[in-house]
Amino acid sequence: MLGSNRQQGTARRWAAALAGCTLLAVLAAAAQAGPPVRLHIVFTNDIHGHVAPEGAVFMNPNFPPQLGGGASAKTYVDKLRAQIAGDPDAGLLLVDAGDVWQGAPVGTLTQGQVMEAYFNTMEYDAIVPGNHEFDKGEAVVKRLAANLTRKFVCANIFKAGTDSLVDWAEPYRVVERAGLRVGIVGANTPGTEHMAFAENIKGLEFRPILPVVEKWRDYLLQVEKVDLVVLVMHDGLPFDAKREWDRLQQRERAGEDLRQDVRGAMDLAHVLEGVPVIVGGHTHRGYREPWIDPVTQAMVLETFGNGSSLGHVIVEVDRPTKQVVGWEAPRRDGVLVTLFQDEWWPDEDMRGQLRPYIENAEKGLNVKVGSSRVELSRRGGSNGPMGNLVTVAMQAQTGADMAFTNLGGLRADLAAGTITAGDLLRVMPFDNALAVVEMKGTMVRQIFERKSGRGSAGIAQSGAKVLVDPDAPEGERVRELLIGTEPVHPDSTYKVCTTDYLLEGNSGLGFLAEIDPDQVYYTQTIDRVALMHYLEKNSPVAPRTDDRWRERKNAPVAPYLRDWPHPAAHPAAHAQP
Repeated sequence: MLGSNRQQGTARRWAAALAGCTLLAVLAAAAQAGPPVRLHIVFTNDIHGHVAPEGAVFMNPNFPPQLGGGASAKTYVDKLRAQIAGDPDAGLLLVDAGDVWQGAPVGTLTQGQVMEAYFNTMEYDAIVPGNHEFDKGEAVVKRLAANLTRKFVCANIFKAGTDSLVDWAEPYRVVERAGLRVGIVGANTPGTEHMAFAENIKGLEFRPILPVVEKWRDYLLQVEKVDLVVLVMHDGLPFDAKREWDRLQQRERAGEDLRQDVRGAMDLAHVLEGVPVIVGGHTHRGYREPWIDPVTQAMVLETFGNGSSLGHVIVEVDRPTKQVVGWEAPRRDGVLVTLFQDEWWPDEDMRGQLRPYIENAEKGLNVKVGSSRVELSRRGGSNGPMGNLVTVAMQAQTGADMAFTNLGGLRADLAAGTITAGDLLRVMPFDNALAVVEMKGTMVRQIFERKSGRGSAGIAQSGAKVLVDPDAPEGERVRELLIGTEPVHPDSTYKVCTTDYLLEGNSGLGFLAEIDPDQVYYTQTIDRVALMHYLEKNSPVAPRTDDRWRERKNAPVAPYLRDWPHPAAHPAAHAQP
C-alpha cells in the first residue's frame, strides 16, 4: 500500500446491520470464489483551481507546510497505478465531484484552462460539473467539456422545457476494472438554480437528483449489465453528522416522506437503493472515514476540497454476487491523503503542464495592496476577523449604515503581514459587485432571523449589533438589534450594502429577490476592489471580534422588538459554499 501507514488486516465490514445468515452466506461464497476485487476509488471535489503549490494555511497560517498541488496528486496516483498493475483483482477509479476551476488565482484567471491540462494529464474517468462551473456562463462549461478528454458526466441538467440533456454532458459512463463493469452516474446540485446568476444558466434546468439517478441505475443494471453503480455528485455531507442523522430520524418518525425532500448526500444515501458508493462535494466537509447509512449500507465520501488532499478508499466487491462486502482505508488516518510536497514529491511532467498557466496568472498578483497586524481568519463565523474586515470595507466604500455578505463567499484565510492582489483574489474570487438597498427595519431583522439559526451558513456584517438565540425558531431568534447605536425600528429605512449575488436571492435569502429594483443602487464596484481600496487607505489593519454578533440561549427579547409584526417566513434556498 502507498506510504508506510498501510492499514493491515482484514477489511472492515459493513455487515453489522445485515442478518447473520446472509453475511455468512456471502462470506462463504466469497471464500469459495477466491479474493474479492479491490477497487481503489480515488476522488476529488471542490478543487476550485487549487493545482499550484501553496501553503497549508488551514494547518498553520503563519508557518504553513507546503502542499504540492496537482503535481503531487499526479505522483500519488502514478504510484498507486504502478502498485496495482498486473494484479487481476485490483482496479483504480479516478473521479471528481465538481467545482473545478473558480477560486484560486490560476483557476479563476484562466477560466479553467489550467484544469483542462490537469484533468487530461491525470486521466480522470469521470468529472461532474459543480454550481461554480457556471460563474461565467454556460459557454465556459461548454469549452471545458470540449477540451477535456471526455465530456462531463451529469444526468440532471436539461435543456429548459424539454426532456433533453445538455449536449456537453452524458448521464453515465461505463468503465471496466479488474473484470468488473462499473457504471458511473453524475449529478449536479439542483441548488445551482438558486446559486448562479440567472443569465449564466439561461435555458437550463437543474432537476432533482434522486429520480434521475434511479432511472440511470436501472438502465445500467438492466441494459448495460454493469456489476456496480457509483454515483458522483456535486452535493455533499453535513458539517455535523450526528445532529443531521438525528434530524433525519425525527423527520421519519414524524411521517415525512424523505424522498420528496432530499437534503444532501446523507438523505440521498438513506433513500437510494442499489448504489453502494456515493462520492459527494459542494459542502467542503471532509470525512476521514466514509459515512455509511445504517439502513442501506451506502457509503458516502467527500474531501475538504481546495486541492489540499485526495480521497482514497478501497472497496471490496465479491465477484460471484457483485456485492460490496467491505472497505479499507490505505492509511491509518483514514481515506483522506493530504498532499504534502515532502511526502508526495511533485511529478515533473505535471509541473511542466501547469507551469505556463501558473506563471501567467501570477503576473501582477504579487503587488502589495496592504498589510495586517493579525491573522485574517474566517474562524468565528459571523464574528470573525476576515468577515469583519470585508464588511467594514464594504461599508466604507458605499457609506452604508450596514453591510453584510455570505460567509461562503470568503474562500481563504490570510496570515499576518503583507497582503497582495493575489491574496485578495484567493479570498474573494467571484467578482460579486456591491449594491446599496434602501431597506426597511423589518427586512433587516428578517435577514438576521434567517441567517442566525443553528447550522446556518451565516453572514458577516458591519454596522449592526445583534444578539440572537440560534436555537429559537425563525422569527424569534433576534433578541437585540441596533444599527449604529440606535435600536432598529420596523418602519425606518436604512442604507444596506450587500452583493448582487445575494440580491438574486441566493444563500437562503430568497426574499431579497423580491426587492423593488427602484430601491437598489448597483455600484459596479467588485467586492475585492472595495477591500483593496480600504487596505490601501488603512493598513496595517487589525480587525478583531467584538460585540457586533452575540449568541445566548434564552436571552430576553429587548422591549423595542416585542411589538414588532412577526417576520414573514420565506422558503430558504440552498446556501452557497
